[in-house]
Amino acid sequence: MRLETRWSELALLSLSEVLQYTLEEHGRKQYDRLRKQVMDAVRRLSTSPYMAAVEPYSDRVGVEMRGYVVIPRIKIIYSVVGDTLYIEYIKNTWLSEETMLKRIGYPVSERD
Repeated sequence: MRLETRWSELALLSLSEVLQYTLEEHGRKQYDRLRKQVMDAVRRLSTSPYMAAVEPYSDRVGVEMRGYVVIPRIKIIYSVVGDTLYIEYIKNTWLSEETMLKRIGYPVSERD
């Protein structure tokens, strides 16, 4: 069974930023390759949504967020609700978790 996939506006924007950087810095071939890798990963997640580990900050934000590494520098942040896969953000791994969570709109409290 394949889950319905929904992209947040911010996920589409973050994907666009990652792809634009790739195009500018590495050219069209790498851009096309990364785009395909991301979209293939999303398709895999829609059929096996629990294959990626739960992110450690999930308890802090109150939502079970998972992160699937596409390539060492790019991670798909997503959640699963019922029969829907929600793509929340396409994260460059240099970006801190707190910055990403603030961009997504989750309140971030200080660590215990």
